[in-house]
Amino acid sequence: MTRQYGMMNTCYALIIVLVCLFAAGAKAEDYSQQRILFKQLYQQALSGQKAQVQKKRDRLKGYPIHHYLDYALLVSDMDQLPIGRINAFKKAHPGSPLNRRLDSHLQSSLAAQKKWSLFLKHGGTFSGGLRQCWYLTALLKTQKTDNLPDLVTRAWLQGHSAPDACNEVFAWWRAQGYQTDQLLLKRIKLSFKERQLPLLRYLKQQLKQIPDWVSLAEDLLVDDVVTFKQAKQLKSEPQTTELLYHAAIYAAKNKPAELHPLWSELKKHHQFDQSQINQIERLTALFAATDYEGFSIDALNALPDSSKDNQIRAWITRYYLFNSDWSAVVDSIENMPISQKLHERWQYWLARAYAKTGQTKKARELFRSLSKQTHYYGFLAADHLRLPYYLCQKPAAQGADNFTLPPAIARAVELYHAGLLSMARSGWNLAYSDLTVDEKLALAQHMKAENWYAKVITIMADLGRWQDYHLRYPVAYAETIDGFAAESKVTSPWVMAVIKQESAWAKDALSPARAHGLMQLLPETASRMGKELGLTCCNRNDLYTAPLNLRLGIHYQKNLFKQFDHPLLVAAAYNAGEGKSIDWSENFPTAPDVWLETIPYRETRGYIPRILSNVVIYDWLNSGEPYRISHWMPTMPINGQQSQPWPNSEVPMQRVKTICH
Repeated sequence: MTRQYGMMNTCYALIIVLVCLFAAGAKAEDYSQQRILFKQLYQQALSGQKAQVQKKRDRLKGYPIHHYLDYALLVSDMDQLPIGRINAFKKAHPGSPLNRRLDSHLQSSLAAQKKWSLFLKHGGTFSGGLRQCWYLTALLKTQKTDNLPDLVTRAWLQGHSAPDACNEVFAWWRAQGYQTDQLLLKRIKLSFKERQLPLLRYLKQQLKQIPDWVSLAEDLLVDDVVTFKQAKQLKSEPQTTELLYHAAIYAAKNKPAELHPLWSELKKHHQFDQSQINQIERLTALFAATDYEGFSIDALNALPDSSKDNQIRAWITRYYLFNSDWSAVVDSIENMPISQKLHERWQYWLARAYAKTGQTKKARELFRSLSKQTHYYGFLAADHLRLPYYLCQKPAAQGADNFTLPPAIARAVELYHAGLLSMARSGWNLAYSDLTVDEKLALAQHMKAENWYAKVITIMADLGRWQDYHLRYPVAYAETIDGFAAESKVTSPWVMAVIKQESAWAKDALSPARAHGLMQLLPETASRMGKELGLTCCNRNDLYTAPLNLRLGIHYQKNLFKQFDHPLLVAAAYNAGEGKSIDWSENFPTAPDVWLETIPYRETRGYIPRILSNVVIYDWLNSGEPYRISHWMPTMPINGQQSQPWPNSEVPMQRVKTICH
């Protein structure tokens, strides 16, 4: 059954009516028919179907993005190099973000056709990557070589391999005698620091004379631990020490338990300076602590005070939490600098440690203070004392009267509805920063009416309107989500909590790890889910389609709940991978709050509390009285143990009242 989110009381229903009246007064146009036609014609224009586009485009007169059809027709003809038409477009639309896109398309086509004089005439510059190679080639082919050797040297002298498009100009540069052993050795050092073994070996082959340190660099990349063991036989000299230092930094982060027993010999036989020693020992202790290696606590405590920053002090505390040494937890937090100690995270753990060490009054005082805050730790503190949650809807002001969308934002809205999302963001950025606070508030209401939820969230964050939960926590696709989540442990508040954290409701969200869309699905995960559902998918554009992304993402959530049967393990698997949830199900603490705090991955330690807070707020928006956060936090099924309600058998089953302050 579809949930009636947001209708918490009669008063708020009145606010909804007023918002709708306001939106009606915002001079919005009804473009529903033009939107359908534009999407059809835009695709035809990209395909070069000029006649079909011209036949129907008169119906789009007055539509804000009508001229985007001209852009699409230009793109479809780009291999014909329509320079005159591009210039005419720019003249007709000065300042349009499309002009830079057209320049980029034109440069790509000119490079593909090796029209190098035109390439330089139309904006080719010394930038980076592939375009840098095109620019250097254009200079070579047009015989503009006065400064070319220096530019090629800058492009060549990097720790990674350059694109193949640079090969011709690099070959010219070498033939002119500009490649020297001195430059090769500089690049070998760069490739060593970037750990690019194939490139290092390729460069080594080109040396006329190979210094001993080059072979040492190669050995360290092949097997650093074996090389460390043999390092006491090496003569101590600056080149050797520098290489060992960089290799030890890598080993400290990736194999601290293997480096630790070798470090004293390395330090004895080679002249590392004190700052290098401090850095290696700090990193070794820190990364050993994330694996809860037995030696790590002594290594952490032995660090000089100058190395004991907030991160080190946090991991000292986590080590004691992991090992249930509550007295040491108290001591470690009380010894933190006041600025760190007063953070809600450490106030919560100090209260937990006080309670565990019999200091009940101190624990209750801290829990009570925290419980008045609206976040993960505040909700947990309230659960420990069985107090209500401080959750209060305070709508933002409605903003400027008779607000009219600036033309650039009106275009951005239509681009959003057309699915041209990156173009929509470019258009938005042209105008948003010039708006007043009142105009931004009005714009937030308008964007809610347009269902562009990601922009509503962005505006509320920009304005610091943290208690307007109905704008900050959009409710969209409720029927779709309910349908896909039916008859499973995956509830609609849970799905919306995941979307809020993963993409902030941006349909075209793309992470550095290639996760796509509302629920941030990797293409391979989406393809696997699609096969299980009998669907043929899933390319990038598929994953930017909300209903499909939701169907695949919810199916994946169902699979994770079947596999792990615990909300925290599901959230961890969704963020860090199923293998990590399996790893963290063995020999970890069973208390769910301790388990979460002692996860080695910082991103996941931050991710799960936000999911839990989000689900409480979505549950509250739905029902008015959400389940307590501990409802989602039974004890962890470590080493196959059965999960139990936490912090006791009663609190997690309760719905909680909320109060304003």
